[in-house]
Amino acid sequence: MSSTVINQVHIEGHDLTNYSINLSANNNVGNEDLGIPSSHELPSATALHIGAIVMLIALLWGLFGNILTSFVILTNRDLKNTTNVFIVSLCINDILNLGINNMIVLISYFMMEWRMGLEICEMVMHFTVLLMGSSLWHTGLISIHRLIVVCFNNFYKKISKKAYVIFVLSFARIVPLLFMITPHLGNMSQFQPKLIRCIARKEFLLYTMLVSVTLQMLPSIILIVCYIAIFVKVFRSSSAIRATRKREWLRREIQVTKMFGMVFLLIILGYLPYGIVRFIDRKLELSADFYVGISVVYAVANSCNPIIYGVMDRKIRRYCFRALGLEETCMKSDQQMKKKISMRTNGEVEVTETVNITTPAKSVAPTSTTPPPCQV
Repeated sequence: MSSTVINQVHIEGHDLTNYSINLSANNNVGNEDLGIPSSHELPSATALHIGAIVMLIALLWGLFGNILTSFVILTNRDLKNTTNVFIVSLCINDILNLGINNMIVLISYFMMEWRMGLEICEMVMHFTVLLMGSSLWHTGLISIHRLIVVCFNNFYKKISKKAYVIFVLSFARIVPLLFMITPHLGNMSQFQPKLIRCIARKEFLLYTMLVSVTLQMLPSIILIVCYIAIFVKVFRSSSAIRATRKREWLRREIQVTKMFGMVFLLIILGYLPYGIVRFIDRKLELSADFYVGISVVYAVANSCNPIIYGVMDRKIRRYCFRALGLEETCMKSDQQMKKKISMRTNGEVEVTETVNITTPAKSVAPTSTTPPPCQV
């Protein structure tokens, strides 16, 4: 049996003090039988519980990974550079997003109801816009930085790195904050039971379009243009670079560029499915459980940036393992990887000495030109 209790709610969007959904495991009554329109169909208890469990795992991992990444960068001099300052800033964005937005959505999924009032509901809507826009503008401005580093390196040597970092960190947060300066703040949303969240009212369609263009499309276009220019430049000059000492430098810079490109793709993959579905399904005719599913995809995508930093940056990965006391285990696995690489390249096993690592300071540098994952 399923029951719905709506206290002081105007679904079309004027007031909300409490919205409660009580669901049992056996739901044999349709929404039409309850007098609920299809756009107000409620998610099933099963979908909400499964979604909440997945989101909880992603939330814990995301908080742990972002805090660990920030900690090792801020506490190790070897990691203090312009690139890693950008990474820490993105980690702060992710921690806020996970700790506020995802946490509140997670609680509503576990409780299967919204009890925090319209003010908190609208706050989550604006915080989502704010942090999404900040992350996308981070990646857009970082792509300009990568373009200057790779394609105009002589110019990059002349500019003030500190000034550019301050500009990126300030601009990427000020632009989204500008959308919070509106006389209608606090009265721009309506609660949607099907989504168990607030959405912008129809009369603020222009505001929604400006958000999409300014905070999503514009930084995405900047990034795409910069990345195309970078890889065209690399492709055209690759043969000349191989004959110079810049080959290793370029390989490292391209790896960093790819890392931030992956961060951008992860942000887009998190936001895009929900945005596309909402754009197509404006009348909310799709299943409420489907919306739970794409909300979970968004939450999981928000938690995966630390994996990218660890996989694509050896130094960050090594210091993370060191902070967790796992560097020795990782170094041993690296030697096995070296043997496998030797078998693929030489057709035979290359005999190497097994070195027992006791402390990070006594680690032995690899003999190959490409260091294994745990080596700096």
